[in-house]
Amino acid sequence: MDNYGIVLENVNLKELSTINIGGKAKYLVRPFSYVDLGKLLDFLDDNNMQYYVLGNASNVILDDGYFDGVIIKLDEFNDIEIEGTKVTAGAGVMLPKLVNVCLQKELVSLAFFSMIPGTVGGSVVGNAGAYGHEIMEYVKEVKVIDKNHKIKTISKEDISFGYRYTSLKDNYIVLSVTFICEKGNPLEVLSEIQTRNEKRKNTQPLDKPSVGSIFRNPEDIPAGRLIEELGLKGTSVGGAMVSEKHANFIVNENNATFDDIIKLIDKIKKECKEKRNIDLVLEPTIVRWK
Repeated sequence: MDNYGIVLENVNLKELSTINIGGKAKYLVRPFSYVDLGKLLDFLDDNNMQYYVLGNASNVILDDGYFDGVIIKLDEFNDIEIEGTKVTAGAGVMLPKLVNVCLQKELVSLAFFSMIPGTVGGSVVGNAGAYGHEIMEYVKEVKVIDKNHKIKTISKEDISFGYRYTSLKDNYIVLSVTFICEKGNPLEVLSEIQTRNEKRKNTQPLDKPSVGSIFRNPEDIPAGRLIEELGLKGTSVGGAMVSEKHANFIVNENNATFDDIIKLIDKIKKECKEKRNIDLVLEPTIVRWK
Protein backbone atom coordinates (compact mmCIF):
# COMPACT_ATOMS: atom_id res chain seq x y z
CA MET A 1 0.00 0.00 0.00
CA ASP A 2 3.03 2.28 0.27
CA ASN A 3 2.67 2.96 -3.45
CA TYR A 4 -0.68 4.70 -2.94
CA GLY A 5 0.19 7.41 -0.44
CA ILE A 6 1.23 7.93 3.17
CA VAL A 7 0.67 4.70 5.11
CA LEU A 8 0.50 4.45 8.91
CA GLU A 9 0.03 1.25 10.90
CA ASN A 10 -1.82 0.55 14.15
CA VAL A 11 -3.35 4.03 14.25
CA ASN A 12 -5.21 5.29 17.34
CA LEU A 13 -8.47 6.72 15.95
CA LYS A 14 -9.32 8.32 19.29
CA GLU A 15 -6.73 10.98 18.49
CA LEU A 16 -8.46 11.78 15.20
CA SER A 17 -12.00 12.11 16.62
CA THR A 18 -13.45 15.37 17.94
CA ILE A 19 -15.20 13.42 20.72
CA ASN A 20 -11.96 11.57 21.54
CA ILE A 21 -13.44 8.10 21.12
CA GLY A 22 -12.19 5.36 18.82
CA GLY A 23 -10.18 2.18 18.74
CA LYS A 24 -7.14 1.27 16.68
CA ALA A 25 -7.10 0.67 12.94
CA LYS A 26 -4.72 -1.73 11.23
CA TYR A 27 -3.83 0.87 8.62
CA LEU A 28 -4.46 4.50 7.77
CA VAL A 29 -3.71 5.65 4.21
CA ARG A 30 -3.59 9.19 2.86
CA PRO A 31 -3.54 8.96 -0.96
CA PHE A 32 -1.57 11.62 -2.81
CA SER A 33 -3.86 11.81 -5.85
CA TYR A 34 -7.13 10.66 -7.38
CA VAL A 35 -5.20 8.03 -9.35
CA ASP A 36 -3.57 6.75 -6.15
CA LEU A 37 -6.99 6.51 -4.50
CA GLY A 38 -8.39 4.51 -7.44
CA LYS A 39 -5.44 2.11 -7.33
CA LEU A 40 -5.77 1.78 -3.57
CA LEU A 41 -9.46 0.90 -3.87
CA ASP A 42 -8.61 -1.69 -6.53
CA PHE A 43 -6.01 -3.21 -4.21
CA LEU A 44 -8.41 -3.30 -1.25
CA ASP A 45 -11.14 -4.95 -3.32
CA ASP A 46 -8.71 -7.48 -4.80
CA ASN A 47 -7.53 -8.41 -1.30
CA ASN A 48 -11.01 -8.36 0.24
CA MET A 49 -9.98 -5.71 2.78
CA GLN A 50 -12.46 -3.47 4.57
CA TYR A 51 -12.06 0.29 4.40
CA TYR A 52 -13.73 3.41 5.76
CA VAL A 53 -13.33 6.96 4.46
CA LEU A 54 -12.93 9.41 7.34
CA GLY A 55 -13.07 13.20 7.14
CA ASN A 56 -12.31 15.20 10.28
CA ALA A 57 -14.38 12.75 12.38
CA SER A 58 -16.40 15.70 13.72
CA ASN A 59 -19.82 14.19 13.01
CA VAL A 60 -19.17 10.48 13.58
CA ILE A 61 -19.06 8.34 16.71
CA LEU A 62 -16.42 5.68 16.09
CA ASP A 63 -16.47 2.19 17.56
CA ASP A 64 -13.59 1.85 20.02
CA GLY A 65 -12.96 -1.76 19.07
CA TYR A 66 -10.18 -2.83 16.70
CA PHE A 67 -10.72 -2.15 12.99
CA ASP A 68 -8.98 -4.84 10.95
CA GLY A 69 -9.01 -2.73 7.83
CA VAL A 70 -7.94 0.56 6.27
CA ILE A 71 -8.98 4.08 7.20
CA ILE A 72 -8.72 6.35 4.18
CA LYS A 73 -8.18 10.05 4.81
CA LEU A 74 -8.17 12.54 1.96
CA ASP A 75 -6.07 15.20 3.71
CA GLU A 76 -3.79 15.50 0.66
CA PHE A 77 -6.74 16.61 -1.50
CA ASN A 78 -6.37 20.15 -0.21
CA ASP A 79 -6.19 22.46 -3.25
CA ILE A 80 -8.45 25.52 -3.55
CA GLU A 81 -9.00 27.16 -6.95
CA ILE A 82 -11.02 30.35 -7.47
CA GLU A 83 -12.22 31.65 -10.84
CA GLY A 84 -14.52 34.65 -10.41
CA THR A 85 -17.36 33.41 -8.23
CA LYS A 86 -16.56 29.72 -8.85
CA VAL A 87 -14.66 28.02 -6.04
CA THR A 88 -13.34 24.46 -6.30
CA ALA A 89 -11.98 22.84 -3.14
CA GLY A 90 -10.48 19.42 -2.51
CA ALA A 91 -12.36 17.03 -0.25
CA GLY A 92 -9.72 17.32 2.46
CA VAL A 93 -9.90 21.12 2.82
CA MET A 94 -11.18 22.20 6.23
CA LEU A 95 -14.24 24.48 6.05
CA PRO A 96 -12.78 27.29 8.20
CA LYS A 97 -9.76 27.47 5.84
CA LEU A 98 -12.04 27.56 2.79
CA VAL A 99 -14.11 30.36 4.34
CA ASN A 100 -10.98 32.44 5.01
CA VAL A 101 -9.66 32.00 1.46
CA CYS A 102 -13.04 32.94 0.00
CA LEU A 103 -13.38 36.04 2.16
CA GLN A 104 -9.97 37.23 0.94
CA LYS A 105 -11.50 37.21 -2.55
CA GLU A 106 -14.68 38.97 -1.28
CA LEU A 107 -16.74 35.80 -1.70
CA VAL A 108 -19.09 35.67 1.27
CA SER A 109 -21.60 32.83 0.73
CA LEU A 110 -19.72 30.17 2.70
CA ALA A 111 -18.99 32.38 5.71
CA PHE A 112 -21.87 30.78 7.65
CA PHE A 113 -19.79 27.61 7.93
CA SER A 114 -16.74 29.19 9.54
CA MET A 115 -17.14 27.28 12.82
CA ILE A 116 -17.95 23.86 11.40
CA PRO A 117 -14.89 21.68 12.14
CA GLY A 118 -15.40 19.48 9.09
CA THR A 119 -13.80 18.82 5.73
CA VAL A 120 -15.35 19.90 2.45
CA GLY A 121 -15.98 16.30 1.45
CA GLY A 122 -17.61 15.19 4.68
CA SER A 123 -19.62 18.40 5.02
CA VAL A 124 -21.08 18.11 1.53
CA VAL A 125 -21.87 14.39 1.88
CA GLY A 126 -23.78 15.16 5.09
CA ASN A 127 -25.16 18.52 3.83
CA ALA A 128 -23.80 20.36 6.87
CA GLY A 129 -25.71 23.42 8.03
CA ALA A 130 -25.41 26.49 10.21
CA TYR A 131 -27.51 29.59 10.90
CA GLY A 132 -30.36 28.42 8.67
CA HIS A 133 -28.12 27.66 5.69
CA GLU A 134 -27.10 24.31 4.20
CA ILE A 135 -23.90 23.81 2.26
CA MET A 136 -25.71 22.23 -0.70
CA GLU A 137 -27.27 25.65 -1.39
CA TYR A 138 -23.95 26.72 -2.87
CA VAL A 139 -22.78 23.52 -4.59
CA LYS A 140 -22.52 23.52 -8.40
CA GLU A 141 -21.02 20.09 -8.95
CA VAL A 142 -19.09 17.37 -7.17
CA LYS A 143 -16.22 15.27 -8.48
CA VAL A 144 -16.44 11.73 -7.12
CA ILE A 145 -15.12 8.23 -7.48
CA ASP A 146 -17.84 5.61 -7.79
CA LYS A 147 -18.10 2.01 -6.62
CA ASN A 148 -16.41 0.85 -9.83
CA HIS A 149 -13.53 3.21 -9.00
CA LYS A 150 -14.33 5.48 -11.94
CA ILE A 151 -13.96 9.24 -11.57
CA LYS A 152 -16.96 11.31 -12.63
CA THR A 153 -18.50 14.73 -12.08
CA ILE A 154 -22.06 14.95 -10.78
CA SER A 155 -24.04 18.17 -11.13
CA LYS A 156 -26.14 19.44 -8.25
CA GLU A 157 -29.30 18.67 -10.22
CA ASP A 158 -28.43 14.97 -10.09
CA ILE A 159 -27.92 14.89 -6.32
CA SER A 160 -30.92 14.46 -4.03
CA PHE A 161 -30.48 16.15 -0.67
CA GLY A 162 -32.30 17.26 2.44
CA TYR A 163 -31.67 17.98 6.09
CA ARG A 164 -28.18 16.57 6.86
CA TYR A 165 -28.47 14.18 3.93
CA THR A 166 -27.34 13.73 0.33
CA SER A 167 -27.55 10.79 -2.06
CA LEU A 168 -23.74 10.88 -2.23
CA LYS A 169 -23.53 9.04 1.09
CA ASP A 170 -22.50 5.38 0.77
CA ASN A 171 -22.52 5.64 -3.04
CA TYR A 172 -19.48 7.75 -3.81
CA ILE A 173 -16.25 9.08 -2.37
CA VAL A 174 -16.10 12.85 -2.85
CA LEU A 175 -12.84 14.10 -4.37
CA SER A 176 -13.60 17.80 -4.79
CA VAL A 177 -16.53 20.20 -4.76
CA THR A 178 -17.24 23.25 -6.91
CA PHE A 179 -19.28 26.03 -5.30
CA ILE A 180 -20.85 29.17 -6.73
CA CYS A 181 -20.46 32.03 -4.26
CA GLU A 182 -21.76 35.58 -4.16
CA LYS A 183 -19.56 38.63 -3.87
CA GLY A 184 -20.08 40.89 -0.89
CA ASN A 185 -18.45 42.99 1.77
CA PRO A 186 -16.27 40.65 3.86
CA LEU A 187 -16.08 43.10 6.77
CA GLU A 188 -19.87 43.24 7.12
CA VAL A 189 -20.18 39.47 6.91
CA LEU A 190 -17.30 38.93 9.33
CA SER A 191 -18.93 41.24 11.87
CA GLU A 192 -22.20 39.30 11.68
CA ILE A 193 -20.51 35.92 11.81
CA GLN A 194 -18.29 36.93 14.73
CA THR A 195 -21.37 38.02 16.70
CA ARG A 196 -23.09 34.71 15.98
CA ASN A 197 -19.96 32.71 16.73
CA GLU A 198 -19.52 34.46 20.08
CA LYS A 199 -23.08 33.48 20.95
CA ARG A 200 -22.27 29.87 20.05
CA LYS A 201 -19.19 29.92 22.25
CA ASN A 202 -21.27 31.23 25.15
CA THR A 203 -24.11 28.74 24.76
CA GLN A 204 -22.39 25.55 23.54
CA PRO A 205 -19.65 23.42 25.17
CA LEU A 206 -17.14 24.03 22.39
CA ASP A 207 -14.28 23.59 24.87
CA LYS A 208 -15.11 19.91 25.46
CA PRO A 209 -14.87 16.86 23.17
CA SER A 210 -18.16 16.27 21.33
CA VAL A 211 -19.65 15.73 17.88
CA GLY A 212 -21.78 18.88 18.03
CA SER A 213 -25.56 18.60 18.17
CA ILE A 214 -26.46 15.01 19.00
CA PHE A 215 -30.12 15.04 17.86
CA ARG A 216 -32.06 16.75 15.11
CA ASN A 217 -34.63 19.26 16.29
CA PRO A 218 -38.19 17.86 16.37
CA GLU A 219 -40.86 19.95 14.65
CA ASP A 220 -42.36 21.67 17.68
CA ILE A 221 -39.44 22.09 20.10
CA PRO A 222 -35.65 22.36 19.91
CA ALA A 223 -34.02 19.11 21.02
CA GLY A 224 -31.90 20.90 23.63
CA ARG A 225 -34.93 22.49 25.29
CA LEU A 226 -36.80 19.17 25.25
CA ILE A 227 -33.93 17.31 26.90
CA GLU A 228 -33.50 20.11 29.45
CA GLU A 229 -37.23 20.13 30.29
CA LEU A 230 -36.99 16.42 31.04
CA GLY A 231 -34.32 17.17 33.62
CA LEU A 232 -31.55 15.37 31.76
CA LYS A 233 -28.91 18.11 31.79
CA GLY A 234 -25.84 16.75 33.55
CA THR A 235 -27.00 13.13 33.25
CA SER A 236 -24.04 10.83 32.73
CA VAL A 237 -23.25 7.26 31.81
CA GLY A 238 -19.65 6.37 32.56
CA GLY A 239 -17.54 9.19 31.19
CA ALA A 240 -20.23 10.53 28.84
CA MET A 241 -22.42 13.42 30.00
CA VAL A 242 -25.28 15.57 28.75
CA SER A 243 -23.71 19.02 28.71
CA GLU A 244 -24.67 21.42 31.49
CA LYS A 245 -24.23 24.24 28.99
CA HIS A 246 -26.42 22.90 26.16
CA ALA A 247 -28.55 19.78 26.57
CA ASN A 248 -28.30 18.76 22.91
CA PHE A 249 -24.59 18.09 23.31
CA ILE A 250 -23.10 14.91 24.75
CA VAL A 251 -19.56 15.58 25.91
CA ASN A 252 -16.72 13.24 26.68
CA GLU A 253 -16.32 14.37 30.27
CA ASN A 254 -13.98 11.66 31.56
CA ASN A 255 -12.50 9.10 29.16
CA ALA A 256 -15.90 7.99 27.86
CA THR A 257 -16.16 4.78 25.88
CA PHE A 258 -18.19 4.08 22.75
CA ASP A 259 -20.66 2.11 24.91
CA ASP A 260 -20.99 5.04 27.36
CA ILE A 261 -22.03 7.32 24.52
CA ILE A 262 -24.47 4.81 22.99
CA LYS A 263 -26.10 4.03 26.35
CA LEU A 264 -26.55 7.74 27.11
CA ILE A 265 -28.05 8.34 23.65
CA ASP A 266 -30.47 5.44 24.20
CA LYS A 267 -31.40 6.75 27.65
CA ILE A 268 -32.27 10.19 26.28
CA LYS A 269 -34.28 8.73 23.41
CA LYS A 270 -36.20 6.44 25.78
CA GLU A 271 -37.08 9.30 28.16
CA CYS A 272 -38.26 11.53 25.30
CA LYS A 273 -40.40 8.77 23.86
CA GLU A 274 -41.94 7.69 27.18
CA LYS A 275 -42.58 11.14 28.62
CA ARG A 276 -43.27 13.28 25.53
CA ASN A 277 -43.96 10.69 22.82
CA ILE A 278 -41.21 12.20 20.66
CA ASP A 279 -38.85 10.04 18.62
CA LEU A 280 -35.52 11.83 18.55
CA VAL A 281 -33.38 11.30 15.44
CA LEU A 282 -29.62 11.09 15.81
CA GLU A 283 -27.60 13.66 13.86
CA PRO A 284 -24.06 12.13 13.80
CA THR A 285 -23.29 8.78 12.20
CA ILE A 286 -22.56 5.82 14.46
CA VAL A 287 -19.79 3.65 13.00
CA ARG A 288 -19.58 0.05 14.17
CA TRP A 289 -16.74 -2.05 12.79
CA LYS A 290 -18.52 -5.41 13.06
